[in-house]
Amino acid sequence: MMYDTVSFNYYKDFIFPLSVTDKLTILKSDEAAEYYKIIYFKSGTYHFRINGKEFVLTGCYALCLNELDLLEFCEIPEEEVLILVFRPIVINVKFNFITINDPNGVLSPTELQDNFYLLQFKHSSELNMKLLPLRTVDSTIIEHKMQQLKDLLTKQDNVSWPCRSRSYLFEILFSLARQEENEEPISSIQYYNDFSRLAVDVIYYLQSCYNQKITIDKLVEEFHTNRTTLLIDFKKYTGQSVNRYLNQLRLNMASTLLRDTELPVEEICDRTGFSDISYFSKAFKKRVSYTPSEYRKINKCT
Repeated sequence: MMYDTVSFNYYKDFIFPLSVTDKLTILKSDEAAEYYKIIYFKSGTYHFRINGKEFVLTGCYALCLNELDLLEFCEIPEEEVLILVFRPIVINVKFNFITINDPNGVLSPTELQDNFYLLQFKHSSELNMKLLPLRTVDSTIIEHKMQQLKDLLTKQDNVSWPCRSRSYLFEILFSLARQEENEEPISSIQYYNDFSRLAVDVIYYLQSCYNQKITIDKLVEEFHTNRTTLLIDFKKYTGQSVNRYLNQLRLNMASTLLRDTELPVEEICDRTGFSDISYFSKAFKKRVSYTPSEYRKINKCT
């Protein structure tokens, strides 16, 4: 059973502890306990137990499991499942199952930022952080990213395939990490009770589609509202303009990719929704006081 990706191109004998498969049997081996797992349920009805608690769910879901979680299958349509397995070292070379869960551990600022992506895998995480209902837009994005990752790991068709694979993993984890904030948990307790529905939906849309071209006019059309209502509601409930919120979101993801991957700055610019490298560099320097290249050099994980 292959849980790691073994390099056959560019890097002799390199073993990368990350893989994507559609085979449920990968979860039934004892070796699976040495990895974090993300199970993406595309559609259909699923019957399973997590740590002894039984679930019957219909629709699109993501399930995040740590090395101690126990998953028992009752009835799951295998053709509707994608599974991503990885070790925490893929996120940061200093991460393992002990450091991730040590409440007294001292993490550097860089490690704290990376630790954000693994909150749902901590032993202390509640179930509503592990089992996440997905809206259509997230389901599409996550499936697309997992397929891209699977193809890249299979083909290894360029020298930067390990680095690019990590970037896809970060984007998938980012999508999942914010689900606990943006979705109703299993108990159906409403979040954002004090928010307007429009503001919440726009926030959700921006977080899901930050890498696409987004304009106020497009948002007005997407949410069947008018420009004035959109801008006033969003500013009231976020304290920021739409453009400022979107810009900060993009810069946050850009800083992660600069810090934790070797992707060219130009590719990071494009992947985070900036169409112009000059504007991206100026906006990034204004935000963090460093150019993208300077930030990468100072904060590079080793």
